Amino acid sequence: MAPRQVSNRAKGLTPELITRTALELIDSEGVGSATMRAIASRLGVEAMSLYKHVRTRDELLDLVVELIVAELDQDPEVRSDASGGWRDYLTRLARGVRRYALAHPHAFPLVTTRPAEAPWINPPLRSLRWIESMLATLQGEGFSDDQVLFAYRSFNSFLLGYLLMESGARTLRDPQDGDGSMGTSDEPVPGGLSPTRTDVEQDAVADATSTQDQLDPQGDIEVAEFPTIHRLAVRLAEDRFDEEFERGLERLLDSVAAQLD
Repeated sequence: MAPRQVSNRAKGLTPELITRTALELIDSEGVGSATMRAIASRLGVEAMSLYKHVRTRDELLDLVVELIVAELDQDPEVRSDASGGWRDYLTRLARGVRRYALAHPHAFPLVTTRPAEAPWINPPLRSLRWIESMLATLQGEGFSDDQVLFAYRSFNSFLLGYLLMESGARTLRDPQDGDGSMGTSDEPVPGGLSPTRTDVEQDAVADATSTQDQLDPQGDIEVAEFPTIHRLAVRLAEDRFDEEFERGLERLLDSVAAQLD
């Protein structure tokens, strides 16, 4: 009876189902946990059944990246045109990218580290369709080729740096063994966050009862040597990601506007 049950489930497998299951596993347990065996176990099939739909684990991770970025298509706040002007278009697109990054903080490093379809593609906006849409939309708004390229590169650079920092902070609040650099995994996972943070240090951050403890959980930052850090400790440890994202995005758009002028 058991083999027949596995066989029936295997018949219902599709690349999309396998990819969504892999993403769910990464979201809950980290990138390193998403082995073919673990994914198959969640689906109630043998690992070999997966290879009829995806050739390798690397191919599956690429599909996971595509699935994450495709969430822009379902985001009701993101527009595919600049009907509200180019600033409104880029603002909505940036917030959409941020939403998918924060929805999948354990998986977001894959978006930034998986090989792209072409060497010039800059994460986190990795979809050829969305890149084409962005370039064509800005061109339609009167941007020259140089201005389009400046906006594209600046937009991606800002989002990449900021969202790696923010998603990394969220991951550190919810470390999973599968992140590779935290927990009990023996080998670091490519794209994993904070590879030098030890289990003891991570536990200390998690158990911190004040912002001062979060900033210096091991008590290694001497007041006499780093007085300014200690004076600003509470403010350094504050979570102001929403405010800083909006301020940074506004400055980015001002830079693009200056190029147009």
